[in-house]
Amino acid sequence: MPNRPAETTGSYLAVGSSAPAGTPGAGLYTVRYDGTGALRHHRVLPIDHPSYTAADPARGILHAVIEHDAGQVVSFRIDPRSGSLVPLATAASGGALPCHLAVHPSGSHVFAAHYGDGVLSVLPTAADGPIAVREPVQAIRHPGRATPDGRLTAPRAHMAAPSPDGRFLLCTDLGTDRIHVYVVAPVTGLLTGHRSAQLPPGRGPRHLVFHSSNRYVYLLNELSSTLTVCAWDPLSGRIEATTETRTRRDPSAPHANYAAAVRLSEDGRFLYTTNRGDDSIAVHAVHDDGATVELISAVPSGGSWPRDIALCPGGNLLFCANQRSDTLTAFHRDPVSGHLTRAGRPLALAAPTSVLPIGPSDER
Repeated sequence: MPNRPAETTGSYLAVGSSAPAGTPGAGLYTVRYDGTGALRHHRVLPIDHPSYTAADPARGILHAVIEHDAGQVVSFRIDPRSGSLVPLATAASGGALPCHLAVHPSGSHVFAAHYGDGVLSVLPTAADGPIAVREPVQAIRHPGRATPDGRLTAPRAHMAAPSPDGRFLLCTDLGTDRIHVYVVAPVTGLLTGHRSAQLPPGRGPRHLVFHSSNRYVYLLNELSSTLTVCAWDPLSGRIEATTETRTRRDPSAPHANYAAAVRLSEDGRFLYTTNRGDDSIAVHAVHDDGATVELISAVPSGGSWPRDIALCPGGNLLFCANQRSDTLTAFHRDPVSGHLTRAGRPLALAAPTSVLPIGPSDER
């Protein structure tokens, strides 16, 4: 049986949404959860399409993208006791349809990836955490690439991922099947193109996560529903695809499937990925000190179109944002086997697209 924490201390999640303005009850949510996995509404800010968030926990800041044609980034102060989010600053994101953002490990800069036009942008933060500019200090537009059959011509930047040491930034480009690696200037945060890695056609690299050893990167491919293990050299910034495994138990199933999110357990032993179409969460065991992964199980996501997942601090719970069924679900996670079991009832939210733990509460 999974290990289930006995404590019920309350904690909070920030949940983004793709619901448009005017949708009743929609916006940027804070959700309360406890150690049993019980979920309940806490607060909502009525914001239009806050599809993805990233936290600066050291300074108590949450950043969110507003996924419009003219994208924005909004910074909030997090009150860990009340779960409230107080808007502090808004900036243009520098491109169209921002779908992901990340905070530099130092907190000094925020990087935003734009699906609409393939732009990767850089926004510095103030000393106390919020975005400190009205416009990005740098906006890099990735080039498109024509193929003989006319596919994959548009750049689609889908994730901005700083390396754990902050020296490099990786950006996945779903449209051109490429991972771009940039050097991050220590003070200004400005990016310099360093190298890139080309994947086979039709993979559609979407999200990635670094192994705790900082020697491997796990790349989730949306269009092929596969997980690519990449060797990563933290000194030279060299990345090289090595092995690939599926994210679906039955890759021959006739319905379409689009992989979405990838998370790694704190101990580096298990990877979790989501399948939109199969509507499942796949569990992968990590072997050989991170060099290989194995699909060991898959469980129903508890809804439709699992867009994002997150592990709570300590890793005993996993949360899943099911976009098309308008539900957030919780799972108990067994740290020994990695297996997931449903915890409690799903919580109704409008089109949830991202989920992120944002801190504990002292309330009982």
